Amino acid sequence: MSKIIRIVLWGALLFILMFAAACSPKANPVPATDEGAGEMVETTAPVQETQPAGVDEQTGNESPQATPGVPEDIPVMEGAYKLQVARAGAYVIFQVDGTIEDVVTFYQLELPNFGWHEVRSPDTSMGAMATLLRENDAKDRLNISMQKNELGGFVSVTISVQRVP
Repeated sequence: MSKIIRIVLWGALLFILMFAAACSPKANPVPATDEGAGEMVETTAPVQETQPAGVDEQTGNESPQATPGVPEDIPVMEGAYKLQVARAGAYVIFQVDGTIEDVVTFYQLELPNFGWHEVRSPDTSMGAMATLLRENDAKDRLNISMQKNELGGFVSVTISVQRVP
């Protein structure tokens, strides 16, 4: 009987170890690619301030350098970390140190520079949460949701883009 108990306990321990290994964060981030609609790309290093990458042929303005995996028309705040991009750029998720007000102000100032303008719904900010809705000339929709984590002192930012085919 004790042999069966030992086998069951070893099996349970093996299962727990495999589960823990599968759920643990990866040490090396996967490089950003546009292949695979369900693929998640994560970078753990802070996002640096965007630098000019060239001149936009349509506007003549300098275009910012894109963060790997993030669509060119989506600005990411300087200092962002735990950056994740999913579904070929349809979702961009990151954390940034600061306040909700800092994040809202950043996006209210930057989104027009990337071709996004306000829609009928006004920006909403209630305490530790805020939402911004935007649209571009192609009628693509942008939703930015923010939530302050008081314990960690950071803001979680989730950006979703719905592209018009």
